[in-house]
Amino acid sequence: MKILITGIAGFVGSHLAELLVQKNNEVFGICLGCEDMSGLALIRKDVAIYRCDITDFPKLLELIKKIRPQQIYHLAGVSSAGKSFFEPLATFNTNIFGTISLLEAVHRAKLDARLLIIGSGDVYGIVSKKDLPIKENLALNPISPYAVSKATSDLLAYQYSKSYGLRIIRTRSFNHTGPGQGLGFAIPDFSHQIAKIERGLTPAYLKVGNLQVVRDLTDVRDVVKAYRLLMKKGKAGEVYNICLGKGYKLKQVLDKLLGYSSRKIRVVQDKNKKRTADIQIMVGDNSKIKKEIGWKPKIALNETLKDVLDYWRKKYDK
Repeated sequence: MKILITGIAGFVGSHLAELLVQKNNEVFGICLGCEDMSGLALIRKDVAIYRCDITDFPKLLELIKKIRPQQIYHLAGVSSAGKSFFEPLATFNTNIFGTISLLEAVHRAKLDARLLIIGSGDVYGIVSKKDLPIKENLALNPISPYAVSKATSDLLAYQYSKSYGLRIIRTRSFNHTGPGQGLGFAIPDFSHQIAKIERGLTPAYLKVGNLQVVRDLTDVRDVVKAYRLLMKKGKAGEVYNICLGKGYKLKQVLDKLLGYSSRKIRVVQDKNKKRTADIQIMVGDNSKIKKEIGWKPKIALNETLKDVLDYWRKKYDK
């Protein structure tokens, strides 16, 4: 199977590439020229990488025609809701115009491929208690530039599937984490600070933002398995939540991480980590993907947190 992954050098892209290579697929990837390739170190020889900005339509179309993949996983894009408030133009350009460039390239190349367009649970926005856990039929009410960009990409994918018959499956992936996730997200931010404190590199206090928000947290290694199963069994034109189906306060998560350290660490609020707008509770309903695809998350949160903390500990052992 010839498979193309946009954003292959990213956190999720590298985990997905490793899974697909293990299944004996012919894997191709697109990434920016400036991206760090360390996440692909174990499989670098097994994947063909092309340097391309997905908003560069002529070059992207040329690559699509050259590779002619049978499956395309679209992961390239800006992934941080928090950072999107400071970089809305870049977020819109990459996430919206990058997605439409890919869709139009597939359409113009007359490519009969299955596409997985990766979206976000952030598109649902602030949800009332009666609508929790969130089902796929809930209206989209994005409240960050990132969420607006993902909602737009979601609608573009739906439009191309209906207008041109492209075989597109959409996801609304809720929060996920795991080893290799970069800074700018709660769990790696907590973990890297703990690791630095343990190594004596910083004073023994940890800066945090709002710890009262509730998030649905899935391990990235479970998430990429969901993506692969959706490619095999998902219905074109449909959208699927990918989530644990259970929420945790970030304070609970931080307490678990602190419990894995022997150091006494003081937690302090950092006003710079407060977002302009935030979703208090985000918990998804995963019954559709369970019923139709047979996927369910298997990795416990405790295991995920230990693996993320150990990843950062190894970083600071070097």
